[in-house]
Amino acid sequence: MSVEYLASVVSGMWLTVAILAGGYARTRNRSAWAWFLLTAVFGPIAAFLLVVWPPVVRAPRS
Repeated sequence: MSVEYLASVVSGMWLTVAILAGGYARTRNRSAWAWFLLTAVFGPIAAFLLVVWPPVVRAPRS
């Protein structure tokens, strides 16, 4: 396995995790764009924090 192939596979997986984290953040009432960027930079650590932290509870509008 060449280094170029391994680098492209890891980069693809990293980007895929970032996209999935952005989508999952939206279901937990968090900013999808911000969590996509956080996961793109910090990787699995940010994705782990997104899963572990409780969802944001928003006050109902009156």
